[in-house]
Formats: sequence, structure tokens, C-alpha cells
Amino acid sequence: MAVEFRMPHDVVYYEADVTGKLSLPMIYNLAILSSTQQAIDLNIGPEYTHAKGLGWVVLQQLVTINRRPKDGETITLATKAKQFNPFFAKREYRLIDAAGNDLVIMDGLFSMIDMNKRKLARIPKDMAEAYQPEHVRKIPRAPEVTPFDETREADFVQDYFVRYLDIDSNHHVNNSKYAEWMSDVLPVEFLTSHEPTAMNIKYEHEVLYGNKIKSEVQLVDNVTKHRIWFGDVLSAEAKIEWTTASN
Repeated sequence: MAVEFRMPHDVVYYEADVTGKLSLPMIYNLAILSSTQQAIDLNIGPEYTHAKGLGWVVLQQLVTINRRPKDGETITLATKAKQFNPFFAKREYRLIDAAGNDLVIMDGLFSMIDMNKRKLARIPKDMAEAYQPEHVRKIPRAPEVTPFDETREADFVQDYFVRYLDIDSNHHVNNSKYAEWMSDVLPVEFLTSHEPTAMNIKYEHEVLYGNKIKSEVQLVDNVTKHRIWFGDVLSAEAKIEWTTASN
């Protein structure tokens, strides 16, 4: 049975957005922080994987947000590697408040890549065994992302250049940057009057340093549908559900 890893974390001001709550990109960063720290504690962290010429990549993440923690709040980051097969791994993340309530729950699907060839690689057996996961032949597919309505244009579009600081040690754009591009394209009036409650994001193709990407969104009531393009290549797509923020 997979062992859950936990670590305390104090939300600090630079992790929050203008509302004083943990920003959407930082939810992803804190989740990955917890799994990275678990790997380090198991002696299979980034230094170990990179020495093998390997790196983890995220394929899809399903997120449920019950409440975003506030600046100054002490929370617990929890994670466990639930399922592994030779090429894919499923991991659960939770952000928990002081009373033990789940603030955020995330399921992530991962694979490994050969850092030089940038191709899918087999997960080393010793790394899989270290997490004590359930070994399965096939990991269940996550729900597909609701597609764009191709009968109409995007409501908002913004271009971005991939900067040096957008790149992580796996030599591609950090996954939190996609959430940043997807939320930044929305009007500030919407962002300050709505709270994200769920997100399904699927990563299709890597984006690298110097690339020019386009973020586009369709807004229908309290649902936004997002696409990130590099030229005519779809790099990521997502659906975010929102609710009207309470005062």
C-alpha cells in the first residue's frame, strides 16, 4: 500500500494573488514540492533521476478546490504515489488545513522521458518500488477535457514568450506556468469576482525556452475552456469551473 508523505507549509504573501489566497499556479507548485521532497527523502530525487538521464513529466491533472488557503495560513502538503505500470504513474496530492479538512485534492498522471531524446522512457523498477504503490497493467484514463466550441472565436487571446525562468530542471516549461498563462488571459474583473472550484488540464506537447505561445479562452457562464498553442501545435488544454466569490 502506498505510503503517504506529509510536510507542513506556511502560505506566504508571494504565493498568494491579489485576493490574498493561494494562487492557482502556486497550487501546482506546492503539489510538486511535496512529491519532490518525498522523492528526495527516498533517495530518488531530481539528482538521482537526472543522473540516469531521466525526468518526470506531467500528462494530466484533475483538481478539486474546496477552498484556497490564505496568506499566513499553515497547511499540510500530502501526497502518495498510488499506481504504477512500466511507463505511467498516478499520484494523489492534498492540501489540508489545520482542522484536517481537504482544501485541494489533485490526481496527476505522470510518465518519464529520456532527457536527451525527449522520448517516453520506462520507469526504473527501483524508483517504482520505493513508493510502495499498487502495480497495475493499465492505469484508468482520466476524463477528457471539454473541447473548444469550434463554431465561435475565443473570447480572450494573449501571446507570451517562454522565458528562462519559466524552464525547470527537466528542461521544459514548468507545469505551473500553464495555469499562469490560462488564468492571466482572463479579465481581472472576472478573476477577482470568481473562485476556481475544479480544473482538468491535459498537457499535449512540451514548450521550450524561446517559444512564442498563444493562450486562448472561451468563457461560458462559470466555465472557462483553455488552449495553449505553439504555432499550430496544441501544447495544453483545460477546463476550469468557477463559482462567484463570496465577500
